[in-house]
Amino acid sequence: MKPLKKSLIDHAYIRVRSGKGGDGAISFRREKFIPKGGPDGGDGGKGGDVIIRANKNLTTLQKFLYKKHFFAENGENGSGRLKHGKNGKDLIIEVPIGTTIIDRETGKVIAELNRDGESVVVAKGGKGGRGNKAFTTSTERAPRYSEKGGPYEERDLELILKVISDVGIVGLPNAGKSTFISKVSNAHPEIASYPFTTLSPKIGVVKLDDLRSFTIADLPGLIEGASIGKGLGNQFLSHVEKTKVLMFLIDGSDRKNIKKTYKILLNELGNYNENLLKKKRIIVINKIDTWLVRRTKELKDFFKRVNEEVYFISALNGIGIKEVLERLYVLVKETKEEGEKPPEEVREFTLERKEIVVEKIDEHTFKVLNSELERHAELTDFNRVGSVNELLRYFDKINLEKILKSNGIKEGDRVFIGSKSFIYHED
Repeated sequence: MKPLKKSLIDHAYIRVRSGKGGDGAISFRREKFIPKGGPDGGDGGKGGDVIIRANKNLTTLQKFLYKKHFFAENGENGSGRLKHGKNGKDLIIEVPIGTTIIDRETGKVIAELNRDGESVVVAKGGKGGRGNKAFTTSTERAPRYSEKGGPYEERDLELILKVISDVGIVGLPNAGKSTFISKVSNAHPEIASYPFTTLSPKIGVVKLDDLRSFTIADLPGLIEGASIGKGLGNQFLSHVEKTKVLMFLIDGSDRKNIKKTYKILLNELGNYNENLLKKKRIIVINKIDTWLVRRTKELKDFFKRVNEEVYFISALNGIGIKEVLERLYVLVKETKEEGEKPPEEVREFTLERKEIVVEKIDEHTFKVLNSELERHAELTDFNRVGSVNELLRYFDKINLEKILKSNGIKEGDRVFIGSKSFIYHED
Protein backbone atom coordinates (compact mmCIF):
# COMPACT_ATOMS: atom_id res chain seq x y z
CA MET A 1 0.00 0.00 0.00
CA LYS A 2 1.39 3.41 -0.94
CA PRO A 3 1.64 5.96 1.87
CA LEU A 4 -1.16 8.49 1.78
CA LYS A 5 -0.29 12.01 0.82
CA LYS A 6 -2.18 14.60 2.83
CA SER A 7 -4.09 16.75 0.36
CA LEU A 8 -6.12 18.91 2.71
CA ILE A 9 -4.66 22.41 2.32
CA ASP A 10 -6.80 24.35 4.80
CA HIS A 11 -4.04 26.34 6.55
CA ALA A 12 -1.52 28.78 5.15
CA TYR A 13 0.89 31.39 6.49
CA ILE A 14 1.74 34.46 4.43
CA ARG A 15 3.45 37.82 4.83
CA VAL A 16 1.90 40.91 3.27
CA ARG A 17 3.37 44.37 2.82
CA SER A 18 1.64 47.46 1.50
CA GLY A 19 3.40 50.05 -0.63
CA LYS A 20 5.31 52.98 0.85
CA GLY A 21 3.98 56.44 0.08
CA GLY A 22 5.96 58.59 -2.34
CA ASP A 23 7.86 61.63 -1.02
CA GLY A 24 6.59 65.13 -1.64
CA ALA A 25 8.77 67.26 -3.92
CA ILE A 26 10.71 70.44 -3.12
CA SER A 27 10.54 72.53 -6.25
CA PHE A 28 10.19 76.16 -7.37
CA ARG A 29 8.72 77.43 -10.56
CA ARG A 30 11.48 78.28 -13.04
CA GLU A 31 10.38 79.83 -16.30
CA LYS A 32 11.71 82.43 -18.63
CA PHE A 33 10.90 85.95 -17.49
CA ILE A 34 9.74 84.59 -14.09
CA PRO A 35 12.99 84.57 -12.09
CA LYS A 36 11.38 84.06 -8.70
CA GLY A 37 8.51 81.66 -9.23
CA GLY A 38 6.75 80.26 -6.19
CA PRO A 39 6.91 76.71 -4.81
CA ASP A 40 5.43 74.04 -7.09
CA GLY A 41 6.47 70.75 -5.49
CA GLY A 42 3.85 68.06 -6.08
CA ASP A 43 2.63 65.47 -3.58
CA GLY A 44 3.85 61.90 -3.53
CA GLY A 45 1.60 59.04 -4.61
CA LYS A 46 -0.15 56.77 -2.14
CA GLY A 47 1.30 53.29 -1.62
CA GLY A 48 -0.77 50.34 -2.81
CA ASP A 49 -3.03 48.46 -0.39
CA VAL A 50 -2.99 44.70 0.08
CA ILE A 51 -6.53 43.36 -0.24
CA ILE A 52 -7.73 39.81 0.34
CA ARG A 53 -10.88 38.87 -1.61
CA ALA A 54 -13.08 35.77 -1.65
CA ASN A 55 -13.49 33.99 -4.99
CA LYS A 56 -16.13 31.29 -5.48
CA ASN A 57 -14.00 29.58 -8.13
CA LEU A 58 -11.24 28.70 -5.65
CA THR A 59 -11.48 25.66 -3.36
CA THR A 60 -8.06 25.35 -1.69
CA LEU A 61 -5.21 27.38 -0.19
CA GLN A 62 -2.68 25.25 -2.06
CA LYS A 63 -1.14 28.12 -4.01
CA PHE A 64 0.16 29.57 -0.74
CA LEU A 65 2.45 26.55 -0.35
CA TYR A 66 4.56 27.98 -3.15
CA LYS A 67 4.20 31.73 -2.70
CA LYS A 68 4.17 33.23 0.78
CA HIS A 69 5.20 36.87 0.31
CA PHE A 70 2.89 39.47 -1.22
CA PHE A 71 4.06 43.08 -1.65
CA ALA A 72 2.04 45.96 -3.13
CA GLU A 73 3.61 48.74 -5.23
CA ASN A 74 5.17 51.86 -3.69
CA GLY A 75 3.81 55.28 -4.55
CA GLU A 76 6.01 57.42 -6.79
CA ASN A 77 7.60 60.65 -5.58
CA GLY A 78 6.03 63.98 -6.48
CA SER A 79 7.86 66.35 -8.83
CA GLY A 80 7.94 69.97 -9.96
CA ARG A 81 5.10 71.79 -11.68
CA LEU A 82 2.74 70.34 -9.05
CA LYS A 83 2.98 66.88 -10.58
CA HIS A 84 1.45 64.30 -8.28
CA GLY A 85 3.38 61.05 -7.97
CA LYS A 86 1.64 57.96 -9.36
CA ASN A 87 -0.25 55.92 -6.76
CA GLY A 88 1.03 52.41 -6.16
CA LYS A 89 -1.16 49.63 -7.56
CA ASP A 90 -3.23 47.70 -5.02
CA LEU A 91 -2.40 44.02 -4.67
CA ILE A 92 -5.44 41.72 -4.57
CA ILE A 93 -4.99 38.23 -3.11
CA GLU A 94 -7.83 35.84 -3.93
CA VAL A 95 -8.84 33.07 -1.53
CA PRO A 96 -11.72 30.55 -1.40
CA ILE A 97 -15.05 31.44 0.21
CA GLY A 98 -14.92 30.38 3.86
CA THR A 99 -11.43 31.74 4.56
CA THR A 100 -10.70 33.22 7.99
CA ILE A 101 -7.81 35.73 8.21
CA ILE A 102 -5.89 36.06 11.48
CA ASP A 103 -3.16 38.52 12.46
CA ARG A 104 -0.42 36.24 13.80
CA GLU A 105 1.15 38.90 16.02
CA THR A 106 -2.02 39.80 17.91
CA GLY A 107 -4.12 36.67 17.34
CA LYS A 108 -6.97 38.96 16.26
CA VAL A 109 -9.42 37.69 13.64
CA ILE A 110 -9.27 40.26 10.86
CA ALA A 111 -12.14 38.91 8.79
CA GLU A 112 -14.15 35.86 7.75
CA LEU A 113 -14.85 35.97 4.03
CA ASN A 114 -18.08 34.01 3.56
CA ARG A 115 -19.46 35.48 0.32
CA ASP A 116 -18.14 35.73 -3.20
CA GLY A 117 -16.45 39.09 -3.75
CA GLU A 118 -16.26 39.96 -0.05
CA SER A 119 -12.91 41.60 0.71
CA VAL A 120 -10.81 43.29 3.37
CA VAL A 121 -7.75 45.57 3.35
CA VAL A 122 -5.12 43.78 5.44
CA ALA A 123 -2.24 46.24 4.88
CA LYS A 124 -2.93 49.88 4.03
CA GLY A 125 -0.57 51.74 1.74
CA GLY A 126 1.46 54.65 3.08
CA LYS A 127 0.06 58.11 2.52
CA GLY A 128 1.82 60.25 -0.07
CA GLY A 129 3.99 63.01 1.38
CA ARG A 130 3.01 66.61 0.69
CA GLY A 131 5.12 68.75 -1.62
CA ASN A 132 6.48 72.13 -0.52
CA LYS A 133 3.57 73.89 -2.24
CA ALA A 134 1.27 72.50 0.51
CA PHE A 135 3.25 74.34 3.22
CA THR A 136 2.92 77.80 1.73
CA THR A 137 1.40 80.31 4.18
CA SER A 138 0.98 84.06 4.33
CA THR A 139 4.16 84.28 6.42
CA GLU A 140 6.16 81.55 4.66
CA ARG A 141 6.00 82.13 0.93
CA ALA A 142 8.84 79.80 -0.12
CA PRO A 143 9.07 76.70 2.13
CA ARG A 144 12.18 74.67 1.38
CA TYR A 145 10.91 71.46 2.87
CA SER A 146 8.38 68.79 2.03
CA GLU A 147 6.95 65.69 3.64
CA LYS A 148 8.24 62.16 3.30
CA GLY A 149 5.91 59.42 2.11
CA GLY A 150 4.16 57.36 4.77
CA PRO A 151 5.69 53.99 5.70
CA TYR A 152 4.36 50.65 4.50
CA GLU A 153 2.50 48.21 6.74
CA GLU A 154 3.81 44.68 7.04
CA ARG A 155 1.81 41.87 8.60
CA ASP A 156 2.14 38.11 9.09
CA LEU A 157 -1.18 36.39 8.50
CA GLU A 158 -2.67 32.96 9.05
CA LEU A 159 -5.32 31.81 6.59
CA ILE A 160 -7.77 29.11 7.68
CA LEU A 161 -10.20 27.60 5.19
CA LYS A 162 -13.49 26.12 6.34
CA VAL A 163 -15.60 24.35 3.75
CA ILE A 164 -19.01 25.96 3.23
CA SER A 165 -21.81 23.64 2.07
CA ASP A 166 -25.50 23.07 2.71
CA VAL A 167 -25.03 19.52 4.03
CA GLY A 168 -22.00 18.00 5.71
CA ILE A 169 -21.64 14.22 5.91
CA VAL A 170 -20.11 13.22 9.25
CA GLY A 171 -18.99 9.68 9.95
CA LEU A 172 -16.15 7.43 11.04
CA PRO A 173 -13.70 6.18 8.39
CA ASN A 174 -15.21 3.64 5.97
CA ALA A 175 -18.79 4.60 6.77
CA GLY A 176 -19.35 4.87 3.01
CA LYS A 177 -19.26 8.67 2.66
CA SER A 178 -17.35 8.69 -0.61
CA THR A 179 -19.62 6.06 -2.13
CA PHE A 180 -22.69 8.02 -1.03
CA ILE A 181 -21.55 11.36 -2.43
CA SER A 182 -20.43 9.81 -5.70
CA LYS A 183 -23.90 8.28 -6.10
CA VAL A 184 -25.90 11.41 -5.35
CA SER A 185 -23.83 14.29 -6.74
CA ASN A 186 -21.36 15.42 -9.38
CA ALA A 187 -18.40 14.87 -7.03
CA HIS A 188 -16.34 11.78 -7.77
CA PRO A 189 -13.86 11.14 -4.95
CA GLU A 190 -11.36 8.30 -5.13
CA ILE A 191 -12.60 5.37 -3.05
CA ALA A 192 -10.52 2.78 -1.21
CA SER A 193 -11.09 0.38 1.67
CA TYR A 194 -8.91 1.67 4.47
CA PRO A 195 -9.24 4.33 7.19
CA PHE A 196 -8.73 8.00 6.32
CA THR A 197 -9.49 7.38 2.65
CA THR A 198 -10.87 10.90 2.43
CA LEU A 199 -8.16 13.38 3.34
CA SER A 200 -9.74 16.50 1.88
CA PRO A 201 -13.35 17.69 1.76
CA LYS A 202 -15.16 17.00 -1.51
CA ILE A 203 -18.13 19.19 -2.39
CA GLY A 204 -20.80 18.03 -4.80
CA VAL A 205 -24.10 19.41 -6.08
CA VAL A 206 -27.21 17.27 -5.58
CA LYS A 207 -29.89 17.97 -8.21
CA LEU A 208 -33.30 16.59 -7.27
CA ASP A 209 -34.86 18.18 -10.35
CA ASP A 210 -34.42 21.29 -12.50
CA LEU A 211 -35.56 23.60 -9.70
CA ARG A 212 -34.27 21.90 -6.54
CA SER A 213 -30.63 21.39 -5.63
CA PHE A 214 -28.21 21.74 -2.72
CA THR A 215 -24.50 21.30 -2.04
CA ILE A 216 -23.15 18.43 0.01
CA ALA A 217 -19.67 18.00 1.48
CA ASP A 218 -17.94 14.68 2.05
CA LEU A 219 -16.01 15.63 5.18
CA PRO A 220 -12.94 13.60 6.13
CA GLY A 221 -13.49 10.64 8.44
CA LEU A 222 -13.72 11.27 12.16
CA ILE A 223 -12.01 9.09 14.75
CA GLU A 224 -12.65 8.84 18.46
CA GLY A 225 -10.59 11.52 20.20
CA ALA A 226 -10.68 13.91 17.22
CA SER A 227 -12.05 16.75 19.35
CA ILE A 228 -8.86 16.73 21.45
CA GLY A 229 -6.68 16.74 18.36
CA LYS A 230 -6.19 13.01 17.84
CA GLY A 231 -5.34 12.15 14.25
CA LEU A 232 -6.34 15.02 11.97
CA GLY A 233 -9.50 15.64 13.98
CA ASN A 234 -9.37 19.34 14.79
CA GLN A 235 -8.73 20.28 11.17
CA PHE A 236 -11.67 18.21 10.02
CA LEU A 237 -14.12 19.28 12.73
CA SER A 238 -13.55 22.93 11.83
CA HIS A 239 -15.18 22.30 8.44
CA VAL A 240 -18.40 21.10 10.11
CA GLU A 241 -18.95 24.60 11.54
CA LYS A 242 -19.77 26.07 8.12
CA THR A 243 -22.41 23.51 7.08
CA LYS A 244 -26.13 24.20 7.54
CA VAL A 245 -27.35 20.60 8.02
CA LEU A 246 -25.50 17.50 9.24
CA MET A 247 -25.97 13.93 8.09
CA PHE A 248 -24.52 11.31 10.42
CA LEU A 249 -23.56 8.37 8.21
CA ILE A 250 -23.01 5.17 10.21
CA ASP A 251 -21.57 1.88 8.96
CA GLY A 252 -24.36 -0.64 9.46
CA SER A 253 -22.34 -3.71 8.48
CA ASP A 254 -21.55 -4.26 12.17
CA ARG A 255 -24.95 -3.88 13.80
CA LYS A 256 -23.56 -4.20 17.32
CA ASN A 257 -21.58 -0.96 16.98
CA ILE A 258 -24.27 1.29 15.47
CA LYS A 259 -25.36 2.83 18.79
CA LYS A 260 -21.76 3.15 19.97
CA THR A 261 -20.76 4.91 16.73
CA TYR A 262 -23.69 7.33 17.07
CA LYS A 263 -22.56 8.25 20.59
CA ILE A 264 -18.94 8.73 19.43
CA LEU A 265 -20.02 11.14 16.69
CA LEU A 266 -22.24 13.03 19.10
CA ASN A 267 -19.50 13.30 21.75
CA GLU A 268 -16.79 14.42 19.31
CA LEU A 269 -18.95 17.21 17.88
CA GLY A 270 -20.10 18.34 21.33
CA ASN A 271 -16.59 18.31 22.79
CA TYR A 272 -15.29 20.39 19.90
CA ASN A 273 -18.14 22.91 19.84
CA GLU A 274 -21.51 22.47 21.56
CA ASN A 275 -23.17 24.68 18.97
CA LEU A 276 -22.63 21.96 16.36
CA LEU A 277 -25.20 19.85 18.20
CA LYS A 278 -27.81 22.56 17.60
CA LYS A 279 -27.62 22.11 13.82
CA LYS A 280 -30.43 20.22 12.13
CA ARG A 281 -29.39 16.63 11.41
CA ILE A 282 -30.53 13.18 10.40
CA ILE A 283 -29.05 9.75 11.12
CA VAL A 284 -28.40 7.46 8.14
CA ILE A 285 -27.47 3.80 8.61
CA ASN A 286 -25.54 2.62 5.53
CA LYS A 287 -24.63 -0.81 4.11
CA ILE A 288 -27.92 -2.53 4.91
CA ASP A 289 -27.23 -4.64 1.82
CA THR A 290 -24.88 -6.63 4.09
CA TRP A 291 -27.75 -7.62 6.41
CA LEU A 292 -29.14 -11.11 6.02
CA VAL A 293 -32.33 -10.03 7.80
CA ARG A 294 -33.37 -6.38 7.58
CA ARG A 295 -34.80 -5.84 11.03
CA THR A 296 -34.93 -2.16 11.88
CA LYS A 297 -37.50 -1.89 14.70
CA GLU A 298 -34.97 -1.98 17.56
CA LEU A 299 -32.85 0.74 15.99
CA LYS A 300 -35.89 2.86 15.09
CA ASP A 301 -37.10 2.65 18.69
CA PHE A 302 -33.63 3.63 20.01
CA PHE A 303 -33.31 6.70 17.79
CA LYS A 304 -36.91 7.70 18.49
CA ARG A 305 -36.13 7.72 22.21
CA VAL A 306 -33.21 10.11 21.62
CA ASN A 307 -35.31 12.33 19.27
CA GLU A 308 -33.37 11.52 16.11
CA GLU A 309 -34.66 10.93 12.58
CA VAL A 310 -33.17 7.71 11.23
CA TYR A 311 -33.00 6.32 7.70
CA PHE A 312 -31.67 3.00 6.37
CA ILE A 313 -29.85 2.88 3.04
CA SER A 314 -27.37 1.08 0.85
CA ALA A 315 -25.25 3.69 -0.93
CA LEU A 316 -23.72 0.93 -3.03
CA ASN A 317 -27.05 -0.32 -4.38
CA GLY A 318 -29.01 2.95 -4.18
CA ILE A 319 -31.54 1.63 -1.65
CA GLY A 320 -33.30 4.39 0.36
CA ILE A 321 -31.22 7.24 -1.05
CA LYS A 322 -34.08 9.22 -2.65
CA GLU A 323 -35.97 9.52 0.65
CA VAL A 324 -32.81 10.77 2.40
CA LEU A 325 -32.13 13.43 -0.27
CA GLU A 326 -35.72 14.69 -0.16
CA ARG A 327 -35.50 15.12 3.62
CA LEU A 328 -32.11 16.85 3.42
CA TYR A 329 -33.49 19.31 0.87
CA VAL A 330 -36.37 20.23 3.21
CA LEU A 331 -33.99 20.77 6.14
CA VAL A 332 -31.64 22.88 4.02
CA LYS A 333 -34.55 25.00 2.82
CA GLU A 334 -35.66 25.56 6.42
CA THR A 335 -32.21 26.74 7.49
CA LYS A 336 -31.31 28.78 4.42
CA GLU A 337 -30.23 32.29 5.24
CA GLU A 338 -32.16 35.15 3.70
CA GLY A 339 -31.38 35.61 0.02
CA GLU A 340 -27.88 36.01 -1.27
CA LYS A 341 -26.45 39.25 0.11
CA PRO A 342 -24.39 41.49 -2.16
CA PRO A 343 -20.68 41.71 -1.34
CA GLU A 344 -19.86 44.27 1.32
CA GLU A 345 -17.74 47.28 0.50
CA VAL A 346 -14.05 46.64 1.00
CA ARG A 347 -13.47 46.68 4.74
CA GLU A 348 -10.27 47.93 6.29
CA PHE A 349 -8.38 46.28 9.12
CA THR A 350 -6.49 48.68 11.34
CA LEU A 351 -4.74 48.62 14.67
CA GLU A 352 -4.63 52.42 14.83
CA ARG A 353 -4.47 53.92 18.31
CA LYS A 354 -6.45 57.17 18.53
CA GLU A 355 -5.76 58.18 22.13
CA ILE A 356 -2.29 59.38 23.16
CA VAL A 357 -0.69 56.89 25.53
CA VAL A 358 2.63 57.47 27.31
CA GLU A 359 4.62 54.47 28.55
CA LYS A 360 7.54 54.91 30.94
CA ILE A 361 10.28 52.53 29.82
CA ASP A 362 12.73 53.43 32.60
CA GLU A 363 13.55 56.42 34.79
CA HIS A 364 14.70 58.57 31.87
CA THR A 365 12.98 57.00 28.85
CA PHE A 366 9.39 57.41 27.62
CA LYS A 367 7.46 56.03 24.67
CA VAL A 368 4.48 57.84 23.14
CA LEU A 369 1.85 55.72 21.36
CA ASN A 370 -0.55 57.34 18.93
CA SER A 371 -1.02 56.41 15.28
CA GLU A 372 -1.42 59.95 13.91
CA LEU A 373 1.48 61.31 15.96
CA GLU A 374 3.72 58.46 14.82
CA ARG A 375 2.73 59.15 11.22
CA HIS A 376 3.72 62.82 11.53
CA ALA A 377 7.10 61.85 12.99
CA GLU A 378 7.75 59.32 10.21
CA LEU A 379 6.86 61.83 7.48
CA THR A 380 9.20 64.52 8.82
CA ASP A 381 12.45 65.22 6.93
CA PHE A 382 14.85 65.87 9.82
CA ASN A 383 17.49 67.20 7.44
CA ARG A 384 15.36 70.28 6.76
CA VAL A 385 14.64 72.87 9.44
CA GLY A 386 11.27 73.81 8.00
CA SER A 387 10.04 70.23 8.11
CA VAL A 388 11.17 69.85 11.74
CA ASN A 389 9.44 73.12 12.66
CA GLU A 390 6.24 71.78 11.07
CA LEU A 391 6.45 68.74 13.39
CA LEU A 392 7.04 70.95 16.44
CA ARG A 393 3.96 72.98 15.55
CA TYR A 394 1.97 69.74 15.51
CA PHE A 395 3.38 68.83 18.95
CA ASP A 396 2.08 72.17 20.24
CA LYS A 397 -1.30 71.64 18.59
CA ILE A 398 -1.89 68.36 20.47
CA ASN A 399 -0.36 69.62 23.75
CA LEU A 400 2.27 66.89 23.71
CA GLU A 401 4.57 68.68 26.20
CA LYS A 402 1.74 69.02 28.73
CA ILE A 403 0.93 65.31 28.38
CA LEU A 404 4.59 64.34 28.86
CA LYS A 405 4.93 66.58 31.94
CA SER A 406 1.87 64.97 33.49
CA ASN A 407 3.68 61.65 33.12
CA GLY A 408 6.79 62.92 34.92
CA ILE A 409 9.21 63.76 32.10
CA LYS A 410 12.25 65.87 33.02
CA GLU A 411 14.96 67.82 31.23
CA GLY A 412 17.23 65.55 29.18
CA ASP A 413 14.89 62.52 29.18
CA ARG A 414 14.52 60.55 25.94
CA VAL A 415 11.18 60.19 24.11
CA PHE A 416 10.43 57.59 21.45
CA ILE A 417 7.68 58.26 18.89
CA GLY A 418 7.42 55.40 16.44
CA SER A 419 10.95 54.72 15.18
CA LYS A 420 12.14 58.27 16.00
CA SER A 421 13.75 59.38 19.24
CA PHE A 422 13.92 62.89 20.77
CA ILE A 423 15.66 64.51 23.77
CA TYR A 424 13.28 66.60 25.87
CA HIS A 425 14.29 70.20 26.65
CA GLU A 426 12.07 72.65 28.48
CA ASP A 427 11.32 75.94 26.76
